[in-house]
Amino acid sequence: MSPPGGGQLRTYRSKPKTGWTPIGNRDVSQNYTLSLKAKGLLLTLLSQPDGSGMTSERLAYLHKSAGGKGEGEHAIREGMKELRAAGLVQQVRAKGDRGRWVMTTAVSDTPEGLLLLLSSLRRPQESESSEN
Repeated sequence: MSPPGGGQLRTYRSKPKTGWTPIGNRDVSQNYTLSLKAKGLLLTLLSQPDGSGMTSERLAYLHKSAGGKGEGEHAIREGMKELRAAGLVQQVRAKGDRGRWVMTTAVSDTPEGLLLLLSSLRRPQESESSEN
């Protein structure tokens, strides 16, 4: 079904050698059940280095301080809820090195990738509990 009004979309895709984030068409870009807000949030999260410590609060602060629209923490939490429902984000709570609880946010551009990431996050904990 074509949108009303007709017309064509023409695109140019740059091919940077560094500093880019791949996104799958099936699960993200052309997934029309995800809101544009959720897609933008997912792209932002995937562009962060692994282990970066990005939180909803920090993300809201960075956008607001940069002079952007300033999506608030509530809007970011709503986007996260949508990404969790799509199987692209999950939060895992585990005891850290000093016995304190640590929250890890696992993010992937596919539900299958999220399952792989979650299994790798759980493995070290399982081996620690079997040693004790």
